[in-house]
Amino acid sequence: MTSNNGLPPNCPPDGFGLPQYFYNNSGSCAQQTSFFAGHPLLSVGVGYAVVLGFGAFFAIFTSWLVWLDKRYVGTRQSSEWFNTAGRNVKTGLIASVIVSQWTWAATILQSSNVAFLNGVSGPFWYASGATVQVLLFGIIAVEIKRKAPNAHTVCEIVRARWGTAAHVCFLCFCFLTNTIVTAMLLLGGAAVVTALTGLNVYLASFLAPIGVIFYTLAGGLKATFLASYIHSAIVHGVLVTFVLLVYCFSPSLGSPSAVFNNLEFAASPTRDCRLTNPGQVCGPVEGNYEGSYMTMLSSGGFMFGVVNIVGNFGAVFLDNGYWMSAIAARPSSTHRGYILGGLVWFAVPFSLGSSLGLACLALGLPITVEEASRGLVPPAAAVALMGDAGAVLILIMVFMAVTSAGSAELLAVSSLMTYDVYRTYINPKATGRQILFYSRVFVLSYGLFMGVLAVGLSELQVSLGWMYLVMGVLIGSAVIPITNLLLWKKANAVGAIAGCVIGMISGVVSWITVAAVMYGTVDLKTTGQEAPTLTGNLVSLLVGGIVHVTLSLMYPDHCDYSTTRAIQLVDRDWHSDIPPWEHDESRLKRARHWIVLWGVCLSVVLLALWPLLALPAGVFSLGYFTFWVVIAIAWGVVASAVIIFLPVYENWRGLLLVIDGLFTSDILQEKVDDIGLRLAAIMATIPEAEARYLQYKREINELRHRSSGVPSSEGKSPDQGLEQGQGQQQQQQLQHPGQFQELQVDGHIGQ
Repeated sequence: MTSNNGLPPNCPPDGFGLPQYFYNNSGSCAQQTSFFAGHPLLSVGVGYAVVLGFGAFFAIFTSWLVWLDKRYVGTRQSSEWFNTAGRNVKTGLIASVIVSQWTWAATILQSSNVAFLNGVSGPFWYASGATVQVLLFGIIAVEIKRKAPNAHTVCEIVRARWGTAAHVCFLCFCFLTNTIVTAMLLLGGAAVVTALTGLNVYLASFLAPIGVIFYTLAGGLKATFLASYIHSAIVHGVLVTFVLLVYCFSPSLGSPSAVFNNLEFAASPTRDCRLTNPGQVCGPVEGNYEGSYMTMLSSGGFMFGVVNIVGNFGAVFLDNGYWMSAIAARPSSTHRGYILGGLVWFAVPFSLGSSLGLACLALGLPITVEEASRGLVPPAAAVALMGDAGAVLILIMVFMAVTSAGSAELLAVSSLMTYDVYRTYINPKATGRQILFYSRVFVLSYGLFMGVLAVGLSELQVSLGWMYLVMGVLIGSAVIPITNLLLWKKANAVGAIAGCVIGMISGVVSWITVAAVMYGTVDLKTTGQEAPTLTGNLVSLLVGGIVHVTLSLMYPDHCDYSTTRAIQLVDRDWHSDIPPWEHDESRLKRARHWIVLWGVCLSVVLLALWPLLALPAGVFSLGYFTFWVVIAIAWGVVASAVIIFLPVYENWRGLLLVIDGLFTSDILQEKVDDIGLRLAAIMATIPEAEARYLQYKREINELRHRSSGVPSSEGKSPDQGLEQGQGQQQQQQLQHPGQFQELQVDGHIGQ
């Protein structure tokens, strides 16, 4: 007697995971030894098409967007513009950039891996444990605007406050952070490309950064921001597709109840695991309450959460890219951008991991632990649900993550090399043009180094999971000192340096010692286990902080931040069009209070309140699991809508200028450009002309807004206003332009 599939009725013995069982030549029922079995699902051509095709597309498209911005919006390229994007980026785009920077290959791959290993607790601890850093960094972002408004890099601020020795120390830690992040990006990306297409892993490592290098060279930070928005939109579009597919539309699953029933059976103690091959999971989960995948009472999930929290503080606070994003933000957008970015990013690991990671278990896919550690859980689930189309979507999603976060790392390292090495120690009198030239040189150099680094780590068989867990051991000691840089006026340089060095040494020693004592040997496998990495991460963070705080209390500094406020722009003739009220100290203090309140409260909710409320549930019931899934779906959909449409809404005026310019005669546009150049030449010869022009522009915009009854968002503070009589006078001036022009006698409008 045979089943409809041509297999004996008892193959598989428990009726679970049917597609992965087969009837072998000896007449016995067997299960696949692994999901991928060393055979790529897609052709090499698809790999080239995604890596080179998408790379070329984004290089050309992003460069074109930068050209449009320059031609029709009037943006002028300079070293300040290249490295700071004009310091005038609005909330939506800043949030999009943060999401893009923080969405690594590990975010997509590792979040599903921890769901595969620990169940529902895995993606939650991944998301919450890596969101709080972004929320809390918003406090530092506001302090940058208050205490170092002209800074270009984090190390530039360190040197201004603590001197050369501390500058060199933190420069090393920042370079180490960027190197580790870059390694994880390329290791994860190359592993997925190779597994799905068969493209040589070394070739994939070298080809991935090429497109990023080109558009970063062309447009600097602004190009990176534009590309990040497009990447974020694509990633969130694919995310929503997979979440809805798993829980709503998939024939294999298609509902929370179907996933619940399969997860319940997958971890059942009565499940027949005789055909499970070595390295595959089957039956109850060790360390989870009642062995269930559907519980927050998971020792493995909790330990991963602690490592995740500690390690990721270093990845955010010591990554110059996040400081550059804060520097580039409009002052009124800084605090809102980081809160919004953190909440939107939460959806990527939480919603995606809760769908693809759990789907892999619910479908009974024969993924091995080794395949999972290489980040192959999402591709396996996507292929099982959608076939080749799923593999292509995951490939595109991972490539977007690698290139968008990779471009941020390129500029982070380039700016450190340019401002903190070249300008500080080689050519202190460097001009804006020289800064721009060497910024591009360092972008190209580090882009090539990225490929070499990934190849070297692949040769050493270093995995994405190992790098992720060990990261905090190496950089965690500098987290508290760098936090105190702008938040504690008593923090001193000696304590900062000692904390970084002693903390790192203590962390590494404890990490290796625990691995040797518990497992009897020290290698990549034992040092990547939970206990050694947890110990090393905690020791590094805590010792570094304790040393710094102790020495600072013993020998307190008395910093008034005058040295950080004195940091100068390189392009002295560069003028920001940000309204003066945006830099008002009282407004920035209110922004700081706002970000402290929301950042701390949301962190408490994500790290304490939410998990504590989930603990009494024990093993989730069907109703509770459905509620959990609804939160994941809703968060993913709403976050995707916000990150896709908010930047467009905020920059609608600039988009209209570009569209209008595209449909304007080129001859007319050239004449307008010529007039603009002539006016620029005239203004350059008059010292106060540029400032006076900006004053006119602000006041005229204010008049236009008041005449239409719409409150102005530019020019003057919303907290300020003109008296009613003056407002009526301005409206009359708009109605009688001839009389209005006569009033422009001494350079002051409206007098």
